[in-house]
This record gives sequence, structure tokens and C-alpha cells, in this order.
Amino acid sequence: MIKKKALKDEFIYEETLKSGLKVAIHPKKNYKKTLVSLQVNFGGIDVCYRYDNQIKTIPTGVAHFLEHSFFSNNGRNLAEEFSKHGASVNAYTSKSITAYKFNCIDNLEYLLGYFLETFIKPDFSEASIQKEKRIIKHELNMSDDSIHQDLHRKLKKMMYTDLGIFSDVGGTVKDVLTLDSDLLDDVFNVFYHPMNMSLTITGDVSPEKLFKQIKDHSYNLYNWPIYKSAERIITDTKRTVHNYQKAIPLNDTNIIAYSIKIPNQTFIDFDREFIHIAVGTIISNAFGLASKNFDIMKRQKLMNVSFSANSTIERDYGFINIYVQTEHVKKYSKIIEEMILNIGRLPLDEELFNLDKKMIMGNYITIFDSLSRIHDFLCNCVCEGIDIETYLDQVLDIKIEDLDPIKALFTKENIYSVKYLKAVK
Repeated sequence: MIKKKALKDEFIYEETLKSGLKVAIHPKKNYKKTLVSLQVNFGGIDVCYRYDNQIKTIPTGVAHFLEHSFFSNNGRNLAEEFSKHGASVNAYTSKSITAYKFNCIDNLEYLLGYFLETFIKPDFSEASIQKEKRIIKHELNMSDDSIHQDLHRKLKKMMYTDLGIFSDVGGTVKDVLTLDSDLLDDVFNVFYHPMNMSLTITGDVSPEKLFKQIKDHSYNLYNWPIYKSAERIITDTKRTVHNYQKAIPLNDTNIIAYSIKIPNQTFIDFDREFIHIAVGTIISNAFGLASKNFDIMKRQKLMNVSFSANSTIERDYGFINIYVQTEHVKKYSKIIEEMILNIGRLPLDEELFNLDKKMIMGNYITIFDSLSRIHDFLCNCVCEGIDIETYLDQVLDIKIEDLDPIKALFTKENIYSVKYLKAVK
């Protein structure tokens, strides 16, 4: 068990167990709740991968379907069982991971044991598969009703040729209806090995006691097969169409989204955490509330309160999104495109850069006051292999010139836009 300092008086205890499961425990004294997360390195992007010297392609939505399936499996119902003990259990699937989470005040030992047992050997019955198909089909049909979902889906299709990137995490209805127990078993065997998973626990707990329980649990002692890692296969063919525009009859305003694609090579050259920090710093510098650009757009009344600039940084791809609702389409488009290109051409505001680093340091300290925020942060660190003991120093050591390779991505060939305009009366 390795003890790492996260703050002056707070420590993280980490160990990789016999099964290969990586476990991190963060004791938080005087908190009533305990938070537990089991993360699988398998998400919506994983539709094509190399495994055991073979290239495999699976339908979209398998990761999300498996997430649903574990809540009712082997005659067990996670939600009902946890509810009996005053606890709640949930899960989500992102492009990169699937995460199963629960929180409780009492009965941690029993609930943790029940939770881990769920992931040893599932039984995907035909009845449960058909039930999940109906539920997920309904979810997917509901999401299709959103114009904002449609806009961002269109933008991703313009940027990427890789199905795993631009498809919905839940997949398509057509793909979901093809799933069967053989496929689910095969995917479980590839991705749900303990060596491809991590467990994070935050709360007023004893690390020694919990480590003993997990080590003695049947999940850790199970005769797992020899682990063979799956290698994601990502295609990143250059796209030629960079702009799309259409009138939406029911729109009462103009909705415009610009995206700056982060090329695949960037994820080979730099680790994900650096890209995340660098992109966040650049966005804040260029479009934050204190930036010159934000002031210009506000004074010229080019946006309403819907303006936002943020990023999506997944494990193998990423992009920056700039979204607005505006009455001045041509003027806004001309100005925002120039602002985007100027990020690559002009120096960053050094005063804002230094201020942003101070904000990151302050935010890092304050997340320890929130059980859920520090738990989520620790989950990310464990899953990404980030050393929490040196994390803050690495952030503070970043110099403004270190951001130059990321600034250089703000070029015309990486800019894409979608405009959904209100119909002219």
C-alpha cells in the first residue's frame, strides 16, 4: 500500500491487487457519506479495436448497453438492494470509460461486497436483454428530439470520420437491436478484466480495513484469465467540408457553434492532462469573462447570455466548442473567426495566464472541501494514471511558452462551424 500526500494533512492510499485491480482510498474524517466508484477503461468510442492479434468491430452503444445490464443481472437488482440499505447506486458511460458508483452512510462493508460480486461473471439472459433494448430505444428516441444534440452531432460528423467518435454513446436504435448475449459476453471478457479497471473510495474509512476486505473478496480471488489489452483503433481522416448552414422553421433565434479540432497527433505528442490544462487555460485567456474578446462581443451586442466556450478532451480525441445565440450572424461569424485565428497568431495575455494558474491552485484546494468533487477528481487521476502527489506542482510549473504547441492548433484547417438559423419571415 502506497501512501501519497494530496494536501498537507490529507493522504491517498493506493495499491494494485493480485487480480490487477487498481485501488485508491481517500480517508475523509468527519464526513458521513462514503463514495465508491468502479471505472472500466471502456466507453462509447470503443467500436473498433485490436485484440489478440485480431481487429474487431462491434456495434455502437455496447458500452452503454453493458452499463444498463449490470443493474439487473444474475437474479440481482442493484438499485433495489442498495435502496433497502439507505444507499443509492448509479452509473454512466462516456466516450472513454464506463463508471459504476454508489454512496452510503451505513453498511459499507456489505454493500461493497455485493457491488464487487456483481462484476465477476454476469449472465446476460434473453429476457433482460430484450428489456434493456426497449429502455435504451426509448432513451435514444428522446435524445433525437433535441436541436442542440442534433447541432453538436452534425459538428462532430463534420470533424471526424471515426464512427466511435461521432456516434452517440448510446449507439443507434438499429445497432442496439442487434445485440445478443454472445456479443455481450465477448466484450465483457475483453474489457471487464480487473487489470482494465480501477476502484476509488472516499469517506471516513479505514484504508487498512478496506484493503483487507477487498483483497479477501471473491472478486480479487477469482481465477481471472491472463489479461490481454485491447488497443483502440482511431481513424482521423481529414475532412474537406468545414461549414454547414440551414434554416430551421421553428427556431426563434440563430444558433451558431464553432469547433476547433485537436488533431490526433496532439494526443500522441502530449498526455491528456496537459492538453486539458493547456486548452482550458487558452479558452479562459481568449474568451473568459475578463478577456478582451469577451468585452468586445459584449460591447457590440453580438451575443446573449447563451455564449459559452468549453472543451471536450477525451482519451484519443478532443475539440474546443464556442456556442452562441445571436441576432447578428454575419458580423458575429466574421469577428469570432478572426478571434479564433488570433489565438494562434498573437501572444496570450500573461497577466490572465498567471491569474488562471492562481485560480487553478485555489480550485484544487477548495475541491477537498467537497466529498463529491474530490472523489470525482481522484477517480480521474486513478483512471488516467496521474500522480496526485505531484499534480499541483506540474500545473504550476507550466510556463506560458509551453502552451505554444496547443496555440498552434488554432488554424483555419482546424475550424468547423454549424449554423442553425431562424427562418426569415
